[in-house]
Formats: sequence, C-alpha cells, structure tokens
Amino acid sequence: MSTNIYLARHGETVWNQSQRLQGHLDSPLTDVGKRQAAELALSLEHYNIEQVISSPLGRAVETAKVCCNALSVPYQIEPQLIERHLGVWQGQHVAQLRALPEFDEMLQQVTGLAMAQGESAQACSDRIYDALVTIAQQYSQRNVLVIFHGEALRCLMHRLGASSSQSAFSLYPNGKMIKLSFCSANRHLSLAAA
Repeated sequence: MSTNIYLARHGETVWNQSQRLQGHLDSPLTDVGKRQAAELALSLEHYNIEQVISSPLGRAVETAKVCCNALSVPYQIEPQLIERHLGVWQGQHVAQLRALPEFDEMLQQVTGLAMAQGESAQACSDRIYDALVTIAQQYSQRNVLVIFHGEALRCLMHRLGASSSQSAFSLYPNGKMIKLSFCSANRHLSLAAA
C-alpha cells in the first residue's frame, strides 16, 4: 500500500469572498466555507482517512476540525503548512495589486522574487514539499488529509510539474482536493489520480 496524501484547500473565508490576500493573516469561514468543509468531509468518507493535519491558521484549522469530526479521526497542526507569507501585500485587495509591474511574477509564477517582508513562491514550494515528505514518512502506508492554502498549493503544484500562469484564486477553488502519492524508496511525492 502506498502513502496517500489528500491535499485540500480550506473553505471560503470572508477575505476570499472580497478577494483580499490573507497570507499569514486570517479571516473566518463564511457560511459557504463551512458548507464546503462539510462537503469535503463527505466526499472523503470512503477513502479510509486515518489522520487530518492542517496549517496553524484559523481558516485551515476550522476546516480540518469539521473534517476530523465527520470522519472520526485524529487531528494535528503542522506549522510548516502555513500559507505563503505575502509580506506587505497581506490584507490588500487583488484588484489594487494587479496594476503593479511585479504582480504576475509574484502571484502567477514561481520564482525567487519576494514582496517586501514576504516569502518567495520558490521558498514556499520547497517548505511545503519538505513538510509533506515528513508527513508521508511519519504516516507511511496510510491515508492522510492535509488542509492548507491556495497560494501554497499553487507553489507546490509547480514543483510537482503542474505549473500554470494563473493565480491561486483561478486554479484552486475553496474545498478543492488533490491526491498525492509518496514513494518511500526515493522520497518522492507525485500527483495521483483521485
């Protein structure tokens, strides 16, 4: 049996609704977001999930708790799964940032460029990948649900060979799930058919 990691973005938040960048800041789940969390759990009830792990941010924690309660499995927080730190862009509306010349490189590409006081997409990708490898090794040959964030997911997917020139808003709707498989022989994560 392989180690399967089911990655899911948290439910919709107030700031997602108004297209404000959250990064390490937080806003609560909307009623839609709470429904998305419940629907995510329901979609996984036959996947034999044995552990739910989330980012430490409130929106991921709230989504994860809905899932672990519905699936009757243990839950833990992994600090390394936190969203990409968006520095001085955190709390800003996407519509206002779109006019900046570095917008595309910052939020639609994966490079070493970082906004002031922020984390580059490349650094985020490396951090998330390493955290998931650690989780996969810890939960070898088990099925794990990981709740984290859209921008971190966009960065990770680039590393897994699924790069795109779109933003996380466009690529990964709230509640979106992606399955990864882990090969312990070469410590390699890869995309798998859900």
